[in-house]
Parts: sequence; structure tokens; C-alpha cells
Amino acid sequence: MNTHNMRELHTIVRNMGDSFDFFNISSAIARVPKLANPSNSVQGDATAKALVDDLASLMATHINTFDARGLANASWALGKLKYASNPKLPALIAAAAMDKMEAFSAQNLSNLLWSFVYLHHRNDQLLTAVAQQVVSKVNDFKPQELANTMWALASMDYQNGTLMEVVSQRVLELVDKFKEQELSNLVWAFAKLHYYDEQLFGRLMSAVAGKLQHFLPQGVSNTAWAVATAGHKDEQLFSQLLAKCKPQMAEYDVQGLSNMLWAAATLGYKDEAFLATAMQELTSRLDRMSSQNLSNALWAFASLGYVGSSLLGSWAEAVQRKLDLFEPQGLSNTAWAFAKLNYHKPQLFEAIANASVSKLGSFTAQGLSNIAWAYATAGVYHPALMQQLAHQVCCQVSSFHAKHCSVTAWALATLRFYNAATYQLLLEQFAVQINSAEPQNVANTLWAFARTGHPMAEHSGSVVSAAKQLLPYMNQQELCNTVWALAVLDHLDLGTWQEFCRCIAGLQDGLTTEGQQQAYHAQLLLHSNTARAAGMPLASIPQGLLIPLPEPLHTSAKQLWLASAKDVHISKLQADVSAALQLAGIPNTMEWLTDDGLFSIDIAFELDKLRIAVEVDGNHHYTNSMPQRPLSEVLVRRRLLQDRGWQVVNISYLDWESLPADTASKAAALLQHLSVTLDHSGVWEQVGLPQRGHDAAAVCDLSRNASQAALAAPCAAYVPTLKVSTDAMQDGVGYDQAPQGLSGVLDSLDAAPAVGASQLAAIVGSLGNSAGQTGTLGPSVWGSTDPVWGVNSSSVSCSGWDKNVVADLLALSQVQQQQLGALQQLQADQEQQQLQQERLQLQQLQVPWIQSRADGSSKSMAMPAFSWADPLMQSLWGPAQGWSGPGQLRTDAFADKAMGKSCRDGVLQYCKG
Repeated sequence: MNTHNMRELHTIVRNMGDSFDFFNISSAIARVPKLANPSNSVQGDATAKALVDDLASLMATHINTFDARGLANASWALGKLKYASNPKLPALIAAAAMDKMEAFSAQNLSNLLWSFVYLHHRNDQLLTAVAQQVVSKVNDFKPQELANTMWALASMDYQNGTLMEVVSQRVLELVDKFKEQELSNLVWAFAKLHYYDEQLFGRLMSAVAGKLQHFLPQGVSNTAWAVATAGHKDEQLFSQLLAKCKPQMAEYDVQGLSNMLWAAATLGYKDEAFLATAMQELTSRLDRMSSQNLSNALWAFASLGYVGSSLLGSWAEAVQRKLDLFEPQGLSNTAWAFAKLNYHKPQLFEAIANASVSKLGSFTAQGLSNIAWAYATAGVYHPALMQQLAHQVCCQVSSFHAKHCSVTAWALATLRFYNAATYQLLLEQFAVQINSAEPQNVANTLWAFARTGHPMAEHSGSVVSAAKQLLPYMNQQELCNTVWALAVLDHLDLGTWQEFCRCIAGLQDGLTTEGQQQAYHAQLLLHSNTARAAGMPLASIPQGLLIPLPEPLHTSAKQLWLASAKDVHISKLQADVSAALQLAGIPNTMEWLTDDGLFSIDIAFELDKLRIAVEVDGNHHYTNSMPQRPLSEVLVRRRLLQDRGWQVVNISYLDWESLPADTASKAAALLQHLSVTLDHSGVWEQVGLPQRGHDAAAVCDLSRNASQAALAAPCAAYVPTLKVSTDAMQDGVGYDQAPQGLSGVLDSLDAAPAVGASQLAAIVGSLGNSAGQTGTLGPSVWGSTDPVWGVNSSSVSCSGWDKNVVADLLALSQVQQQQLGALQQLQADQEQQQLQQERLQLQQLQVPWIQSRADGSSKSMAMPAFSWADPLMQSLWGPAQGWSGPGQLRTDAFADKAMGKSCRDGVLQYCKG
């Protein structure tokens, strides 16, 4: 029809439409796209829409009179317009086409399929009929017809193996005749339909490379996406695609750019310049990116390890604005990407979690494991997300591969989330998939179950066996995780340990610091398990049965462990519990090293010659989902302390919070808790500080009933320790409240020829029980006119008090400050700074002595002699011309230079004879 505009054509249709046959209707419909605006759209044009509505009505009325060409042309025109006012018309066209399918030419078939993509109508019966015709007429197809047909079938996701084989052969025959867009459409279609033939793709890529300079941006991005989806390896071609993209990036739409990034990440092709440019370009167009564009691009940046951008904050904001539009896979990939890119802002992860909770039922196994990994890596615990995730894992666990089980278990354990049913189902599924498990899967799974203490039960055999077989193929982290986990789970036998030792001996780079500590911990647990299996104390096991790590690794790992045992921090909770015990009349010390120096006990004391270790455990020692369930670290530490002769009592943060609020009642309740746990009721006869080795215990007689002791006044039974660690000195703050007076008269000591170390401890331990008491310590203090600090503590002259006693009293103030500080709650900042300065002055004199005491020796205090001309010495002890008795202690200088008035008064009273 030779018309010049829509209005003219519409007039003809309205005036003469009733007399139109199928040819007239088809010709009129085919004319509309040519008269439409440049976008071939009728939207916004009332005349055009009215015209198409009238023509569609005519076509529906006369549909059975249309021939194959008329149907194809009319359908193509409607598809071009992307508009069908009558929703029933595409189905009518499909039914009419199937009746005349044999008459459709190659071009008619191509046009018909192409139109149905844009009419959003899929009819499987029609697609099957068309596929049969394509197979029988494939040699009639020209390059464009073949490309359009494949593009349409891929767009409607129609799979037909026979069709693909036949078409691929025809493509190889025509490969050099395809134009640029036809080539990109073909490779995109084959990839979309998951059809890959190496020869076919190789020929197509060669054709692409020859015509790449003429490709439009969409053709470049579609080709890159197809190559990555098909997994076709052609690094040279892909580098050419990126080189084509980089200078024209501003011409690409956001879909094209995100496709390019996704393809690069899928193929593992990292081009820093391309990534930097793409990040900048997409950041400027974040408002135009769909949720899928955002998730794909972020996933690509993360997969390629591109972490150099400072623009992630803008991406996080864009994601949060569009979270409601994200599909389940997009949510999972986005969380994974931000975690991988080390962008761990809690606000973002809270928002993603809130958006994900209601959609977790639609997550795949990969999606569930990815989002679990993301939150564990970011260190964000979201209770509702974890609970729902655990539920979905239980529902979908049968679809989990070994990697999914491993990643999910690791993530849940890292977040301290425990649900027995979830862990058990993951374990059972992992055991089913064990033959396909990689070394990392086995190591991470064992670590997760060991950390949470979930029993392996009947599945231990297959999993442990797989771990042993895979040891030679593990890297150092996997080796250490595996052997540590087996030791914690009590499945580490001597043969596996020896194989582990052989494997780490062969590592080129050795073990990291963390790896050495893990390996040494496993060794301690192996030795513990060996002793327990033999029914013997650890100390009684012949050393030949306790196989250590190979040297020099064993020495290095042990030194690291010993150093970590001394690197301690006293928490407020720990100090509060210690102070409450003091208030209850239980003398104790914090961070007491075991005799072998391997463990620092939170709070230690002795009860009736039994060593008591009070372990104070904050919430990070327990699972988040079940606050009363301890992690394995609590249980294995208790086991190792028991091996060293300690009775262990664990005080959790919940135990502490459950005690009464007021101080006296809290102390009484704590003592009752200890009595029940230790099965020690009634009177606590002998309680004191722990002692080294087999020395007699330094005890004080507490004949009062335990409940009465808890109600006594503060500082009722402070007992100092002779062992003061350097760390305690350094961590302490100034102390300005010392016990006043003596607990009894000590004149009986004058008759003894010497005082041993434990007796001296008992003397000092009895100080400060009640105010106002005094005692006589003998006629003179030093018994020497040339005092020297290096005195053997096993034989101290009883003619009077030695300088070591004074030094112990000064050290006592450091220990008691921590305990009293917990009771007092605070001190003025100015006072703390002043007293800290004074403590450091004393420390300059005392550190060597303290260190010799801290190593557990009671025989040698090897303190070097100091010049009495030293100004500080003079300020404390008097002039350098000699010492004639305690009366010359310069009290004014001591108050100014040392530790405060109350401490000064206490020391003076103790030292005066």
C-alpha cells in the first residue's frame, strides 16, 4: 500500500477494511513499521495504536484465510512493533501456522520464530513443528535466516539436540558468509542453549576475529558472554575483545559492560586497566544499573580480586536502594562479593540479610553456602538469617555437594552458630559425598565439627579415613586444621600424627605462626589422649610414647606457645570474679602460669592442698545460638589443665550475670557455686595461693563458715603471692590502698635459725587480715652492714627481715591493685598517671628479680647489687654511708617517690622491729 503516514493508512483501513482479504491485511500490517517513528514503536501515538488495533481485529477475523507467507509477514510486523493489542492473536497465528507448516519457507520460518520472541508468546507445539521444518529444510537457510532462527530458539530457551547438530553443520558451511551481528547472535545462541562443539566455536571465533573491527558494542559483549558461558579457551581472542571494548566503553550500555565483566571473571582473565576503567564508568551510571547488573558486576570484581577501588561505598548505597528487586541468586552473589572485596560494613550486611530472610526458600545449594560464607567472612552475625538458613539447609541438604556441606559447616562454626539437626544432616550428606571431597573440603568440615564439638559418631570412620588419605595433598593450613580437628575430636592416632609430621617436614615454606600453634596444640591433645587411654597421669607416661613435632619445628612451636601463654589480658569480668572471691575470703591470683609454663590460668588458688583453676569465660567462648553451649576450646582447655593437676571450675558470663546484684550477696553466691562444682561443702579449712611444684602450700586458716566469709568486710583475707610476673607489673596501675596491720604476732620466728621459701610465703601471706594489729619481727632488719639484693631465698637470716620481704610487699601492691580496682570500679586519671610513674621507677630496680621469680624458680633471685649512691636508692633507703636499721627509712621521700601514703604506712609498720 502506497501510503505516506499513519493517518492516511488508518483512513483507508476504516473505510475499506471490511473488504480486505488476507493479502490486504498482511500488507497493511507490514506497512505500519515503515511509517512508525525511528524506534518502530507505536507507544505514545494514538493514531498508530488505533490502526494496529483495527488491523489486529481484521486479522483475527480472517486468520484461516492467511497463507504461510501472509502469516509470517504479519507476525514479523507485529513483532517489529512489539505490540499486540489482542492477547489472543499470537495463539491464533500459531494455530494457523501449524496447519500450513509444510508451506513455510526458510525465511517464513525464521520470521515467524523471530516475531514470537517480541510478542512474548511461547508455544511448544509450534516450536517443535518449526524445528522439524528447519531440520528438513536447513540447506535452504541463508546466513541471516539461520542466525535469526537460532537467536529466536535460544531466546525462548528451546532445546532440541537433533536440530542443534544439523544447524551446526550448516553453520560450518556458511561460517565465512555471516555478517558481524549474525556471528555474535549465533555464538550467543549456541552458548545460551548450552551447546558446545570445539570445532564449531573455533571456526566461529576465527570469523569473529577477522571482522571484530566492525563489531558494535552489543556484538562485542554478546560474544564475550558466549565465549565465557561455553567455556571456550581462546585467550588471544578474549584479549582482543577487551581491547575493542576499552576505548569505546562509554558507548556500551550497563548490561553490555556487566556482561563483559562477568565474562572476564568467568574465564579468570584479569586486566587491571580494563577493571579500573569499568569500575569508574559503571560508578558514574549506578542509577541505571538493574539489580542483576549490580550483582554480576560486583561478583566479577570480587572474583578477579579487584580490591583497589575506593568506590565500593557508592555501590553499597546503590545496592541498598534496590534490594527489594534482587533475585535470590543476586542477593547471594552480592553478599559474597562484598565479603570477598573486604567491604564488611554491618549496615550493608544487615540490609542484605533482611532482604534475604524471606527469599531463602528459593536459594540454591550454592546460594545458601555462598551467603553463609559471606556472613562468616564479614564477621556479621544476623540471628534471623542464620536460623532461616539452618532451616533451609535441612530442607535442601540432599542437593548439597561436598563443597556446599564444607563451606556451610565452616561458616556456621565461624559464626558460632549451632543447631544439632543442621550439623548432623550436613555430616551425613558430607559422608555420602566423601569420595568427591577435595582436601580443603575435608579440612574445613573437620574443623567446623571440632570447633562446635558436634560428635562424628558413626560417620567418623569414612570422614577420618578420607582425611588420612588426603593428608599428602593438603597445603599447610589444611594440614594444621585437619590434625587439630582430629585431636580435638579424639580421632588422632599415632600413625596419622606421624604422617602429619612427615607432610609438614616436606613443606617448602614451613608453617605459619598460627599453623605452628595449631600443630603444637594438637600435640598437647594427642599426649593427653594417650595418657587418658592408658589410664595414667600425663606425667607418668614414658616420653618415648609421646611423639613430638619434628625439630626444629617443635622448639619453635613450643616457644611460640610459651610466649602466647604470657601474652595475656585481664578482662573486667575476670577481675570482677577475682575481687568477689577475695571478698568471700578466698585469696587468689590472676593469670597464674602452670608449672610447665604452657597455660595461664585465669584465677588460681589452693583449697585443702588441691589446686583450683577458675576459668572465666566471656560470651565469645560460647555459641551465639545456644549461649549455654561452650565451644570445644573451653572443653579441651579444661582437659589440659586437669592433666596438669588442676581442679577446673568454669564461670561463664551467664553464670556471673545470674548472681545477685549486690556485692556481698554476689560473693556468697559465687562461693556457693564453687562449693557445688568442687563438691566441697561446709568449712573451707585451708585456702591460699597456689605454689610452685611440690612446695608446701601458702595457706591462711579460714575457720569461718564459707557463707560467713562471704559476708565479711572487703579486704578481709588478702594474701599476696611471691611470684609476680613481669606482665602483671606492666599491666598494673598504681595502688594506693594497702592492708593495714598484721594478722598475728610473729615473734616465734626469732628462735628459728632460718626461714625457707614456703615459710616466708606463709609469713607474707598472713599480712593484712585485720586492721590495727602489730607484730615484732626481731631486733634488726638486715643483719648486715653491706646489704646485697642477691640473697638465696631458701636460707634467709632470721635475725630480722630481709630486703626481699620489703620487695615482696612492694610487688604485692601491684597484684592487689588489680583486685581492689575491680572492687573500687574506678580511680581518678590524674592519680593513675602519677602512681604509674612511681611504679615504673621501682620497676627499673625490680624487673630482673621479678623475672627470675616468674620462671617458677624459688632458688635463685640473682638480683644485681645497686649503688647506694643512686638518687632513687637514697630517696627510698637513706644515705650511702651504711644502714643501721629500719628507723632510717626516709618516710618523706618514700611518700613522694614511691607508692603512696597508705602503702608507705603499711610497709613501715611491717618493717619496724
